[in-house]
Amino acid sequence: MLTRENIKQAIEAIGKRKPEIAYTLHTMLGKGSIRLLPSSESRDGKRLYFLFGEKKPFVNKYQFFTSGTPCLEQVLLIQYGELAQTRELFHRDPFANPGKQASKTDIAGLSLMLNYEIDLAADLLKKQIALILQKNSRVNESPLVKALRQRLKKLADIRNSSIAPSNLIDSEEDPRILFQGVINDYTGAFFIRFPFSRESLMQAARFNLEFFHIRFLLKCLVSGTDNLLFACIAKGELQGLIFLEIIRKFFYRGFEVKYVATRGGSGSQYNLRPVRGAGTFIMAGVWALWKSNFPEVKEIFLDSEIEAEKFYTSIGFHTRGLCRYILKSPEGRLLTSIALMAAFSKKTHPSITSHLCKRIPGQIRRLNRRKNINGQHKTALAFMKHKTALAFMKIMLHPAGSDLLARTTVQALLKNRSRIPEGEALLTLAKAFGRTGTAPGQKLPFLPVAVVIDKRYRNHLMGVTHLENYRRIEAIKNVLKNKRLDRKWFRIVPRLAEKNELTWVHTREYVDKVEKTAGKSLSSFDFDTQTTEESWSTARLAAGGVFSLLDGIMSGRSSRGFAFIRPPGHHAGPSKGMGFCIFNNIALGAMYLKHRYNVSKLMIIDIDAHHGNGTQEVFYDTDEVLFVSIHESGSFPGTGRVEETGKGKGEGFTINIPLEKGSWARDIGRALYFVAGPVAQEYAPEIILVSFGFDLYIHDRLAGMKVTPGGYALITALLLEIAEHSTGGKMIFVMEGGYSIEGIRECGLTVMKEICNVRGVSQNKIDRVRKSDLSRLSSLKKVIKTHKKYWEVL
Repeated sequence: MLTRENIKQAIEAIGKRKPEIAYTLHTMLGKGSIRLLPSSESRDGKRLYFLFGEKKPFVNKYQFFTSGTPCLEQVLLIQYGELAQTRELFHRDPFANPGKQASKTDIAGLSLMLNYEIDLAADLLKKQIALILQKNSRVNESPLVKALRQRLKKLADIRNSSIAPSNLIDSEEDPRILFQGVINDYTGAFFIRFPFSRESLMQAARFNLEFFHIRFLLKCLVSGTDNLLFACIAKGELQGLIFLEIIRKFFYRGFEVKYVATRGGSGSQYNLRPVRGAGTFIMAGVWALWKSNFPEVKEIFLDSEIEAEKFYTSIGFHTRGLCRYILKSPEGRLLTSIALMAAFSKKTHPSITSHLCKRIPGQIRRLNRRKNINGQHKTALAFMKHKTALAFMKIMLHPAGSDLLARTTVQALLKNRSRIPEGEALLTLAKAFGRTGTAPGQKLPFLPVAVVIDKRYRNHLMGVTHLENYRRIEAIKNVLKNKRLDRKWFRIVPRLAEKNELTWVHTREYVDKVEKTAGKSLSSFDFDTQTTEESWSTARLAAGGVFSLLDGIMSGRSSRGFAFIRPPGHHAGPSKGMGFCIFNNIALGAMYLKHRYNVSKLMIIDIDAHHGNGTQEVFYDTDEVLFVSIHESGSFPGTGRVEETGKGKGEGFTINIPLEKGSWARDIGRALYFVAGPVAQEYAPEIILVSFGFDLYIHDRLAGMKVTPGGYALITALLLEIAEHSTGGKMIFVMEGGYSIEGIRECGLTVMKEICNVRGVSQNKIDRVRKSDLSRLSSLKKVIKTHKKYWEVL
C-alpha cells in the first residue's frame, strides 16, 4: 500500500539532484495538492493511485514492490514536467486548445524524467571510471575503462538525441533483429536486444511494463547486462520485454527468466495498441536464442505466481517445486510460434530446424487421435491440441520456410494421409505452396506457343483519335519479330464469332444493337466506347480469335497461348459495352469451352489496372467459373471491392484483390502466390484463362500502378507456375487494357519471353515473393479473412 511517507522519501531522493523540483513537490505535498486517496480508491489489481493536483497518477504495483521509491520518483517527475509545461503553454497562449497541447505536455513530462534518470546513470558511470583510475592510473586504456566510456557516450547520445517519434525497427534488414515471426494472425514481430534509444525508453516509460522501469533499464546499460535484455517489437512499438540471466553452478548451465512483461499486462493509460501473443512470442525468441547461441545451457527456468501455472504448462513448462517452471521442449502455441520464427527469420539455426523435424511425427499423431462417435473431440484440451497441431503442420509447408521441413512434412503426410482427416487438405496446401510436384503424367511437355494476331484487328476505330487504337497491335507485331522468339511460337488464324455464340454471354437485343453500327462512320455506346464502319466484324473477330486459340489448346497443339486482339472485352456486360469494350471476349471463351468441350470447371484471372466488372457480372452466380481479379483500388469502373464474393451457387467463387495505387509487381505477385495460386490448386480447373492488361505499366496514361517490364516478367512467371501446379500447364492469355505503346512493346516482349520459356526473371525475385511476410501484405489481409470460409487453403 502506498503511504505519505513513501511519497516524502521519493521527493527527498529527487531533492539530492534537483532541489528546485523537490521544493515545489514538498510545497504541493504540504498544501495537499499531492495526497493519498481513500484506501478503497487507492489501488486496483495492478496500480497504486494518488492525487497530483487534479490528476490521478499511479505507480505500477509490481515495480513498487520490487524496486521501491525509484518508480515513484519517476511518476512524480513526469507529473511535475507536465505541470510545468502546461503553465508555460498557458502563459504563451491562454486561449489555446488544451487537446492540442496534450501531446506537448506528455513529451515534456517524459523528457524531464528521462533526462533526470540518464544524468543519474551517467554520474554512476563517471564515479566507477574515477574509482578505477584512482586505484591505478595506468589502466586508462584498459578494456574495462574503454567499455565504461562507451556506455557513457551511449548515454550522452541518448540524452542529446531528438525526441521525434520513429519506428524502432526501420526494415526487415535491420541487423539488430535476432528472429522475426508472426503473431496475432498477420502481425509481423521482431525479437531483438533492447534497442537503447530515446524513443525506446520513452515508449517503455509510457507503457509502464511490470518490473521494467527506466532506472532498471539504464542500470542494465551501465552494468553491461544489456546484452541479456530483449524486446518484442511489433507495429513499430515495444510489445514486451524480458531480462535473462545465465546461471552457472559447477557443471550446470541454465537460462533464468528473471523478469518478463508484456503490454497485455501493463497498467498504462497509453496502452492502446497491444498485440495478443507477445508473451508467447518472447518465450519463442528465448528458446530460439538458447538453441542458436547457448548450446551448453541445459534448460530455461523461471519463478512465477501459481496463478500463471496454466499459461506456462500449456506451452511446455513443467513445475519443479512450488513456483518454479522448467522448459526443455516447447508445446502448443509456443511450438507454433517457434515454427513461425523458423519460417520467417532470415537465417534459422540447424538445431532449430532439427528440433522441428523431430516434432513432426508427434503432431501427426495428434491429428490422428480418435474422436468420439459424434465426430467431436473428447475434451476441450484435445480440441486445442488438435488445432495447434494442424496450425504447426500448415506452417511447416509455408513457402517461406525450410525445404527440409517441408519435405519431411510431406513425407509424413503421404505416409499417414488415410489416417488423418485433414491429410488431403494439407497435401493440397503443399501443392499450392509448391511443396510437391504435380501428379504423374499431369504436366504437359513444352510446345511452341499458340498466338492469335491479325491485321484485321487494326480496323476497329480506324480514322478516329482514341487511346485504344491500332498502334497497340502494331506494337505486338514488333514484339513477335524479336529473334529470341524465333520458332518459339506459331500463328493461329482467328475466325468470326457467330451471332448465336455471342448470345451465350450477351442479350440478343445488345448483339443486334452492335450489328446495326456496321457501315456507320461513328456510333457511341457511352463517353468512352465507340464503333466505326468495321467495328462489328472486328469485335466478332476478337471473340472468334479466342475461340480459335482455345481450339489450338484443347486439341493439344500447344499448352499455352496468347490472343493479341482488339477491341478489349472485360468491361462489357450482358446488355452493354463500356470502357472501350464491345463484347466480353474472355467470358465468351469460357462459354465456348463449356458448349464445345463440356468443360465444367475453369478459372479466369483478371490482371489489369481496371476491374473486370463485365466478367464478374456474367459469372457472379455460378461455381463453374472461378473469377479472380487483381486491380487498382478505386479506379474505373469503381467495382471490384473485396466484399463482392458472388451470390447463390457462386458465393465464394468471385475473389477481388484491389491493390493500392502505386503498387509494384511484387504486390501483384504476392496476390498471385498467396491467394490465386492456393485457391487454383484447391479448385482444380481444367484450364485457366487470363484477362491480361498492359496498363499496369509504370508510365501508362490511364492508371497509377508501377509495374516495369521486368515486373511483367515476374507476374507472368508466377501465372505460369499456377498453371503448372493446377492444370498441368494449360493457360491462355487474352489482351485487355494498356495505353502506352512503349509499355506494350517493352512489357509484351518480357511476357512473351516467359511464355516461350526464354526466361528473363531470376529465381531470386520469385523466391523473394514467396518469402514475403504475410503481416506486411495489408492488401491481402482482408481478402484472406473474407475468403477463409470458402477455401481451406487460405
